[in-house]
Amino acid sequence: MAKTMLSCFSRLDYIKPLLILNERFSSAFDPTEGQNQYIVHNDEGEMALFELCGNRPVVLIAPETQGLSARLALKVTQAGGIILGSAPGAVKIASDKARLLELLADKGVPCSPFAVVCDQTTIKEAALSWGFPLVVKPSCGTGGEGSILLNNKIELDEFLTSKKADTRGLIIQPFIEGFPASLSILATGSGKAYLVSVNEQKIALSESDDGKSASFRYIGGKTGLSEEDYAAYGGTSLEYLQGLSQTVVDAIPGLMGYIGIDLIMTTKGPQVLEVNPRITTPLAFLGKFATWNIAEALMEACLLDKLPSDSAVPKIDFTLEGLSC
Repeated sequence: MAKTMLSCFSRLDYIKPLLILNERFSSAFDPTEGQNQYIVHNDEGEMALFELCGNRPVVLIAPETQGLSARLALKVTQAGGIILGSAPGAVKIASDKARLLELLADKGVPCSPFAVVCDQTTIKEAALSWGFPLVVKPSCGTGGEGSILLNNKIELDEFLTSKKADTRGLIIQPFIEGFPASLSILATGSGKAYLVSVNEQKIALSESDDGKSASFRYIGGKTGLSEEDYAAYGGTSLEYLQGLSQTVVDAIPGLMGYIGIDLIMTTKGPQVLEVNPRITTPLAFLGKFATWNIAEALMEACLLDKLPSDSAVPKIDFTLEGLSC
């Protein structure tokens, strides 16, 4: 993602981009790009961000895990930086899946049911209410990290007696059959939402270390889907998904720039799972092949309140291995 954004910003003759980059990722970049890089050690990254971003436009590329992206967004604004993306408060809301789903449901967004895991009793009650399969995952996480699929009572009992049974910061949901998808959105400073691309998500199940419960892993997808690509799942139209995108943006004050909405297409319509308040993997691949510049569109949306007039999206079948950084 960082590599794509650096390349896109570098193609603009009125921009001189600077990438604040952790040293462990530096090998993924061409040495000739060194003049655009500021390499930091693990314990220096946030301080460097604080010192360098004052009164400059800033694009944050960081996961929501443990509140990292929300913390960095707050540091940028405190340093006087101009975030080309969501405000700290919006990032904080989107990073908490329980709070997010509750808020979206109140605004009429079709969401997956969930329960906050207070203790083991909560999980047992969910099993009685929804039945199996069940998904247990961190309320604050990304990319399927820490998620567990429980198919039956045996797996539930094994989970409850395992080292993974620490219930702090977890939510539980019924497993929803359907077509895993995502929406790539661009939102302006005034809150106008534009549906850039509908994407397929390819999700794999991986066995855990104990060989018993399985976890979800995002491995890639396909950009630029048309209505025909998911017609079997409720006949959802692009117009409906555009309206859904606007409703999500309206529900979270300060949501801006590139946003990803993860959902499941079902025969009864889409069910929203989470919102990613940042550039996501499908957009990173689009940035390589689209005829328009995703960095320029981002600046115009956040600084000029302008949405793209021509944003044709190619169909790209990709895997995570194809994105080096």
